Amino acid sequence: MDYKSLEHITLNQNTYSKKEILELELKEENHFKEVVNFLKEWFSNSTGITVQTSGSTGKPKQIAIPKQSFVESACNTCEFLSLDKNTSALLCIPVKYIGGKMMVIRALTSGYNLWIEDPKSSPLKNFKHTVDFLAITPMQAQQILVDSPKELEQIHQVIIGGGAVTQSFTNEIKIFRNNFYSTYGMTETVSHIALKRLNGSQLSDSFEVLPFYSVSLNDENCLVIDCPSLTSETIVTNDIAELTNKGFKWLGRKDNVINSGGIKISPEAIEEKIKAKYPDLVFYITSKKDEKLGEKVVLVTEKEIEIDFKNLDLEKYEVPKEIIFKPISRTETGKIKREKF
Repeated sequence: MDYKSLEHITLNQNTYSKKEILELELKEENHFKEVVNFLKEWFSNSTGITVQTSGSTGKPKQIAIPKQSFVESACNTCEFLSLDKNTSALLCIPVKYIGGKMMVIRALTSGYNLWIEDPKSSPLKNFKHTVDFLAITPMQAQQILVDSPKELEQIHQVIIGGGAVTQSFTNEIKIFRNNFYSTYGMTETVSHIALKRLNGSQLSDSFEVLPFYSVSLNDENCLVIDCPSLTSETIVTNDIAELTNKGFKWLGRKDNVINSGGIKISPEAIEEKIKAKYPDLVFYITSKKDEKLGEKVVLVTEKEIEIDFKNLDLEKYEVPKEIIFKPISRTETGKIKREKF
């Protein structure tokens, strides 16, 4: 599908032509206006869209992505999840990020109706319409489960991206009959290239790579992505992974690795083991300078709590040597900002 052939989009059950979008003037500052502004950029004569990377492949930077790559990515996801003109979807994540942009481009390519709500922690609360497809952040997922569990279960396909899904959330949705996926992707891959099923008979701890992509590992066991439909160059990430039959298991970030007494430790691996016993604990694992070890493993959390590390499935070197109690900062998309001490 050629991006130049995309001339119509349905927003809030109203279909707009390219001409109507370009002529649309909105006074109220809200998410709908941000979507229209993005569409005006899309329908301009430029062949690409400039976006900010998240840092998955290095320092965050501005890159220009060809419009055709957006279209190819959108078509791949729509085919994999069977999204078409009969689908109704909800956009409740910021359109300034790649995830929000792709919800709009999927509406363009598939013809589905896109409902637009201002991004907030609980977007299904007071939302009166029925949708088949929803993209949310882990933070939104957690709050929706508290405020609108029945409405959440009625949505056929739910993808969660922008950070790790909590253990408490996955425990709660195991009995849900609809489809929940955690996504893996980044700005450079124009949204996700792999999905991990979070519930149902296809529940998995590994990401399944969409048929349109392939992955491998480099010498440092970091994931290398081949996206022939998006770019001729392979994308080398900072994500340490283990390959599986249909994809890979994500193990952690190379730049988060702790070197403690010569042993390289993945904080994400420790976090998974702790979450299994303390699913509601908000925390992260990081390092602190140590004269003897170079770096020692520490746990950071906001609430004072006693943790019985002896009953956790931790190796001796994985056991935190100290617990630090302090406020935890997050990014705009809800990711925890991991400090080192």
